[in-house]
Amino acid sequence: MRLKAPIATILIAAAMAVAAPSTASLNPPAAGAGVPRDGSIEFAVFRKGEQIGTHKIGFQEKDNRLQVEVSAELKVQMLFVTVYRYKHQSIELWSGDRMVAFESATKQNGKEWVVDAHVAGNDKLVVKANDQQRVLPDTLPPTSYWRPEMMATSRWFNTQYGSPIDVNITPQGVEQVEAVGASVTAHRYKVTGVIAETGKPVDLDLWYGESGELVKMQFVAVADGSLIEFNRIS
Repeated sequence: MRLKAPIATILIAAAMAVAAPSTASLNPPAAGAGVPRDGSIEFAVFRKGEQIGTHKIGFQEKDNRLQVEVSAELKVQMLFVTVYRYKHQSIELWSGDRMVAFESATKQNGKEWVVDAHVAGNDKLVVKANDQQRVLPDTLPPTSYWRPEMMATSRWFNTQYGSPIDVNITPQGVEQVEAVGASVTAHRYKVTGVIAETGKPVDLDLWYGESGELVKMQFVAVADGSLIEFNRIS
């Protein structure tokens, strides 16, 4: 399992809510949810009303295992000059509810990170991130965000840096959001924390539909406070 290009999972640095949560009730998504029937999720990414990139998640069954491929690319231009560029590609290999292997490559404004991880023993994930190696629990959900079960955990696997990240998760209720050209009912969650490697805050909003599929994301860019929206298009 090898990546084809040095590109990167979007790690949300800061996010904000833009709509008040609904008081309607809805059962949370069931465990094991999140994989769409057609095997793919795609978001168009917007900043100040202008599309600046795409974010895609593909799912494929291989030898009784689930392979998940994430690719994303963002580019922000001002006065015809590129001021921000971000690319990502990652591959997750799952056996049931356990991620048994992971690879990612990230390039952000010229800086690069490469992560390679695999399970060892019954409960360990051995991670090599650039020149550093660490051992983590194999139960940490990756920050590709497609698994709604991660909303019940307080520590995640940071897929850009290959490190743990502690988070606080607050349910925001149920809302109607636009996804794939229709209004859908979705659970909204507020995620906060700090990225250890950069010291930057995490303040992220995620929406999951009734089936458990990820239907929307948004965050506020630390650099200029602009709202970055991930709108589901397929």
